[in-house]
Amino acid sequence: MSPFFGREPELALVSDALDRAPAAGLVAVVVSGEPGIGKSSLLGEVRRRLGPEVPAAESDDVARRIPYAAVATALRSVPPSPETTAALDALGAAPDASWFGRACDLVARVLEDRPALVLDDLEQVDDDSLAMLGVVLRRVSAAPLVLVTAVRPVHDNPAADELLDRLERYAEVVRLDLAPLSGGEVKRIVETVLGTPVHDELAREVHQRADGNPFFAVEIARSLRELDLVAVHGGQARLAVRPDAIRLTRREAVLRRVAPLDRDTRAVARAVSIFRRVRLDQIGLLARVSSLPEAIVVAAFDELLRLHVVRNDERGYRFAHALVGEALYQEIGPAQRRHLHSLISARLLDDRDRGLPVDLLELAWHLAESAAPGDLRAVRVMAEAATSARTSAPETAAALCVRALELLPVAAPERAELLALQCRALAHASRPAAAIPPGLAALADLPPGPDRSRAAVVVLSSLFLVGRMAEALRLADAELAAGDRTPALHATRAVLLAFTDRYQEALAVATRIEAMEFTSSAEAVVVFDRLVVLTSMLFRHDKTVDYANRALAAAQGQPALELQALAVAASTGALAGLVHDATWRLRRAEQLAGFAFRGELELTRVALDWLGGRWDASLDRLGRATAELESRQELMMLQGLRAIELEIRTWRGELDVAARLAALDPPTSPNMSRLHAFAMSAYLSARGDVEGARTTLVEAVDATGSTAYSCVLLGRLVELDLEHGRLEEAQQTVKRLHVLAADRVAPWTRTAVRRVEGLVARDPDLLRSAVLEAETGGLVFEKARGQLALGQIDPTATAELLEAYTTFQRLGAHGLRRQAGTRLRELGAKVPRARTKTRGLLTEAEENVARLVQQGMRNRDIAAALHYSPRTVEVYLSRVYAKLHVSSRLELARVLDGRT
Repeated sequence: MSPFFGREPELALVSDALDRAPAAGLVAVVVSGEPGIGKSSLLGEVRRRLGPEVPAAESDDVARRIPYAAVATALRSVPPSPETTAALDALGAAPDASWFGRACDLVARVLEDRPALVLDDLEQVDDDSLAMLGVVLRRVSAAPLVLVTAVRPVHDNPAADELLDRLERYAEVVRLDLAPLSGGEVKRIVETVLGTPVHDELAREVHQRADGNPFFAVEIARSLRELDLVAVHGGQARLAVRPDAIRLTRREAVLRRVAPLDRDTRAVARAVSIFRRVRLDQIGLLARVSSLPEAIVVAAFDELLRLHVVRNDERGYRFAHALVGEALYQEIGPAQRRHLHSLISARLLDDRDRGLPVDLLELAWHLAESAAPGDLRAVRVMAEAATSARTSAPETAAALCVRALELLPVAAPERAELLALQCRALAHASRPAAAIPPGLAALADLPPGPDRSRAAVVVLSSLFLVGRMAEALRLADAELAAGDRTPALHATRAVLLAFTDRYQEALAVATRIEAMEFTSSAEAVVVFDRLVVLTSMLFRHDKTVDYANRALAAAQGQPALELQALAVAASTGALAGLVHDATWRLRRAEQLAGFAFRGELELTRVALDWLGGRWDASLDRLGRATAELESRQELMMLQGLRAIELEIRTWRGELDVAARLAALDPPTSPNMSRLHAFAMSAYLSARGDVEGARTTLVEAVDATGSTAYSCVLLGRLVELDLEHGRLEEAQQTVKRLHVLAADRVAPWTRTAVRRVEGLVARDPDLLRSAVLEAETGGLVFEKARGQLALGQIDPTATAELLEAYTTFQRLGAHGLRRQAGTRLRELGAKVPRARTKTRGLLTEAEENVARLVQQGMRNRDIAAALHYSPRTVEVYLSRVYAKLHVSSRLELARVLDGRT
């Protein structure tokens, strides 16, 4: 490793990030610079100063091809503990539908109690580790954690850039571009290498040739010494020849590291550069690739170790610095490199044919580097490796498909199958937007049959999730016209018809589906899932629950299918207000949670916390889920989250925050657009735009009133008209509601209808029925609103008013709390003191800041929402910390979460 000199300002920036993390939450320090400039040395010094408890990982070409290698290396880099052992056990467990979610939770637990995570060579981190880190870092974004990572300015790993882009949305990111070292700093390096003071002329020459790069400064100084081009005179090392007589470039200096080696040892070093990392049990293979006797290779390998050309780590032996391996690799030349990769892959294939154990992903990598276009055996191996990794490491699987496709002729029949496999892998990774292009390309060539039908359903589902409804419907119609008559296609098309406002056609299709014969459990689950969504949109929730149960039964205990059935039904039920049904399905799904259906599960959690009166938790989850859904372009789920947040912010009186949500483009799908209209009407009314609120509600309900959210929308219209003296209009709407709600079974609908009927008729019995309906259905906010309505017309309902007051206070719905308090005073009842929700004497301003911190907002966003300066937010936050005896955002959130 290059001597560490001259990076004190950069270390000070990292130290400053560590100081800010308790108040700011996750801070990412991204170090960039050319190879050899000292990125790894800086990260190593950071970890040395922080101590061995800080997880650290560095990656290379080999590790990049091992799923979750970077995460596992980081966990192994710290002293063992129950938390790290549990996380490693989860990573090493046999892949099933549940382990990814468990692994993310366990890794998050390890990190939230550490000051930092050091991650070198981000561009070399495997895609699956990057995907996991994207989830884990979002979960610990409130923790006092600093991510220190290094990345080359130019690289070929878009997943690394995607992770950095996502960090910008929920963490403070500090970018640190390492500049060349000064002449004085390089002089100190040369003196360290030569072991003596050096003359200024020698230092200037090394600095100029190394361009201030510390790694190359070391290598050039070492080469000058080994070539006898320096001599010591007067206690100083000086150049022994004129500077213009020296022919030594940066690359030549690196190769000098192996130049003194004999021919056999150099041949072994070059072979190691092909492997990039060698295990001792691969010495025989190394000998075969080097075309040398094994005994000579053993001696040569030991010599490389003795000379510090290679070094050992937990996964094998590799070059002491990546630049040495890169220089050797480039020296070999592309033709010979490919030949050596070919030799390795041929040996591995031979071992495999003889029944010997071979790492399939390692074999696929060497084939990817050596196979010629048209090599169908290589394509088959890569396809096999991708298939094996599709559920456990879908990002790796998708990358293998890309390389295999590059080897195939354009018209090769295998191309369509590989594209379909890539599409399925990306969909399994919850990346629907990325899954669509290969899926559409596969459908262009796949012949009719089960493979095409499965691919079509995956593509249609992906188009649905990103909100491209019209395009999805055209594709479904085309597949139907081409002869695909599978129940899954019909059911998917029925949902798409409903989502494009063609309800009667959707119902006609749905009635025919159950008579069709299912060819597999997977198809049955898909069909019943689609019927769950369709019947929920039409508010036929007795059928919704029935189809959800049938989907779960059709899974026949298969974890992946069970997860699908549970996740779809849970998210659909939660958005429909079926709190209890959605809750047990979510709990069961969480035991199986893997890559797939993460958007559905996050939306379910947010919606249940919203309807169940856990608004702080709902907003906290919203902050974590929004960035992830945005990155995957799951627009349907994202629109649902935004509507829920707009509703909560409005009732809490956080209208400036709500304004930003209201300014976003409204959803285009019918169900999400109506949920958005429900929230938007409350926001407009709170802003004083009564007519705008009324128009939003009227336009959101179709002529028949039989579609999603019709009853709760009309209920809100009744309340709005009553509030502004339009009694006649409210009475007419109630009559319409009474007819529409006759066959509605959802607690949310029944609660809303009975509340507004009771308000218009001033009937306490109806209002008590609404309260009971809400309580039975687990609708905490709706229950409190029913209690407030009851208290407004029944002077004996002080107990209900007191309970409503307490609920509104806990939720932060202070406008409604004040209404309940005013009515209690009118009735001569004692009004509870509106105490702060936290332990301590927080002012209202401090409480507002604390609550927004708890919800996951960054300081700059809090400043914008509350019209403070960022410095004012910091001052308030420091006071909150002192009063509540906490030292970080994470601790603050825990205190607020645990309040009574």
